[in-house]
Amino acid sequence: MKGKSIVTLVGIFLAMVICVVILISGIRWTDKDGVEQSRFAITDIRQGLDLQGGVSILYEANIPNPSQEDMAAANNLLRGRLDARGYLEASTAQEGAGQIRVDIPGVENPEEAVAQIGATAILAFTGPNGHPVLDPSSILLTGANVRSARAQLQGSDIVVALEFDSLGTQLFAQATRQFLHQPILIWMDDELISSPVVRSEITDGTAIIDGNFTRDSANLLATQIRQGSLPFSLNVISRNVVGARLGADALRTSVIAGIIGFLLVLTFMLVVFRTMGIAAAVALTVDAILFLLIISGAGITLSLPGIAGLILSIGMATDANIVIFERVREEVASGKTLRSALRTGYRRALPAIIDSNITTIIAGIVLFQLGTGPVMGFAQMLIIGILLSMFTSLVVARVVVVCLIDLGIIKPSHVISKKQKEALEAAGGRDPDVELNEYPIVQKRKRYFGISAAIVAIGIAVAIFNGASGRGIFNLDVEFSGGTSFQIDIGQPFANTEIEEIVRGITGESAPQVQAVLGGGYEVMIRTTQDDEQILLAMIDAFSERFGLDIDAFTYSNVSPTVSAAMRNSAILAIIVASIGMLLYITIRFRDVRKGISAVLAQLHDVLIVLCVYIILRIPLNYAFIAVLLTTLGYSINATIIIFDRIRENRARLPKVGNESLINISVTQTLRRTLFSTASSFLAVLVLFIIGVASIRDFTLPIMVGLLFGAYSSVFLSGSAWYMMLKGKKGQA
Repeated sequence: MKGKSIVTLVGIFLAMVICVVILISGIRWTDKDGVEQSRFAITDIRQGLDLQGGVSILYEANIPNPSQEDMAAANNLLRGRLDARGYLEASTAQEGAGQIRVDIPGVENPEEAVAQIGATAILAFTGPNGHPVLDPSSILLTGANVRSARAQLQGSDIVVALEFDSLGTQLFAQATRQFLHQPILIWMDDELISSPVVRSEITDGTAIIDGNFTRDSANLLATQIRQGSLPFSLNVISRNVVGARLGADALRTSVIAGIIGFLLVLTFMLVVFRTMGIAAAVALTVDAILFLLIISGAGITLSLPGIAGLILSIGMATDANIVIFERVREEVASGKTLRSALRTGYRRALPAIIDSNITTIIAGIVLFQLGTGPVMGFAQMLIIGILLSMFTSLVVARVVVVCLIDLGIIKPSHVISKKQKEALEAAGGRDPDVELNEYPIVQKRKRYFGISAAIVAIGIAVAIFNGASGRGIFNLDVEFSGGTSFQIDIGQPFANTEIEEIVRGITGESAPQVQAVLGGGYEVMIRTTQDDEQILLAMIDAFSERFGLDIDAFTYSNVSPTVSAAMRNSAILAIIVASIGMLLYITIRFRDVRKGISAVLAQLHDVLIVLCVYIILRIPLNYAFIAVLLTTLGYSINATIIIFDRIRENRARLPKVGNESLINISVTQTLRRTLFSTASSFLAVLVLFIIGVASIRDFTLPIMVGLLFGAYSSVFLSGSAWYMMLKGKKGQA
């Protein structure tokens, strides 16, 4: 038995070493064109614009004064192409009246980027040809023949109305005559977007597409058609390689903080769980190694939202180990042997781990399907991380624990202390932490609800004051508000930090966007929310004085928000649908809609608290804000489900106990798990906050608040909310 355990541990160790070697050196090969390729190395991981930089391309419409509607359609076209090609962390924004800037991370060759995303859309109408892709030989007419497309009401139905130019009117009449009572297929960039059936010959140059549209789906189709019928093309007028938005030190400090935070989490597990913590350390290390291999091999871009997804998934992997080890401790406390306690502990911990991970995966899938840009990047990282955490905590950690028990390294005295054992004997074999120390949480619920209400009230009061004073309820960053984009030819070496200090001193922004333009010169791109002429002139004066510049060194223009209304709406929709999905799962799993509502209300509470932090502390609201909210929701639902799982288990074990005591006992039993899980994740984020650059601190501070209040709402509010919906009556958990 010992020999087999030694062989197993050595095998795990060798596998880890091999994976680390691959991470360091990568797997290299030469493709058919003779170009050397590399995958799976840490250096092959694509970093986002915020951490490393990338390519910045400026497009311009080839006609004067294009309409805002057409420019928005062009912007959406480019956004869709970027998402389709996997550039989820890229950004697009309109500059001036007829320009669009596209920033793409992980690309070093501007020409390659331009070739990949192109400049104009191809919209084509074809007859039914049986091909799964666009057949160029069957094109009847193109987007050039479409004059307008819009969603409108026809009676009580929502339809998409098309209008064609004179040539399009003739071609469409021929098409409807040829394919009467058959579908005409509408293609965008080789993707079939609609297939309306022709009911009659159409000769007046107008057409109606119906088909049980909602307002959103009709607008989407109309927008897609407009994108393919733009009355202009987009010309590339500049392309540059740019540095990290968060500054040159953002990646280095983030990596250092990540390593330190990870080591602190491992140390925490070893200190708290002693020899059992060795298994957790091995499992978490395997988790981290596999995670890096996957995102490197798959070419997934790592940015701030991705880091949030990574933090959440590593936190859930740690939490799974804590849940299991706490269960094993309880079983040992009840008098079982280590092996028996291990089997029972894993069996009893499994439902809670599966429930919490499945709800989070549901959220991740919804976010990936409905979200755009950074939301999709967060969802990618989250789904990969959750699947890995389940494997490492349920398989790797268990194998290591069994081997360590066989080798005599894990002993009962390491699982339960002498003091706990004496208390157990004094309690007549009952675990004193389970049934003798019931904390009256439900009875004091008004106090806890009052604390939350007071914080939200302060946030509302500050929001009203900010709005009344003209500062805006939120401190919107340029991604949400738009502003001004500067490009300055400094003409000499400079440090990002010095540029940031100048901009910060004039605009008052805590973390202005500053990107060095790479490639031999000394240019810098600055995005600021300010569009006040006096402030812009002050910036020009400050840079001119500091670096001896003349007016020709400056170019600037108005810039639209990179987080567009469509992106905001898709993020809100994704969060709502994900919450509904989690509500349904919890309702079905626990056979009680009230538990699902309680869990979602706890999440809503945590979101309100985080929003209040942004309002009160004036933290810039940028694209990373969405990732902060999603991380908070993930931690909150995870902790709540652990408690509800224990309530369900205790209802069967303690059928005569009233709901107040049932909730109190269940929360008390899981309190160590909640504290340990929150503490371990908090440590990792705290290091990022201490070491990171200013933008990293603006990102990690609300996450830390979200962690603390996610634990607070799970312990003090979720069970009490369920109890209040029961109206204090005895019910089934």
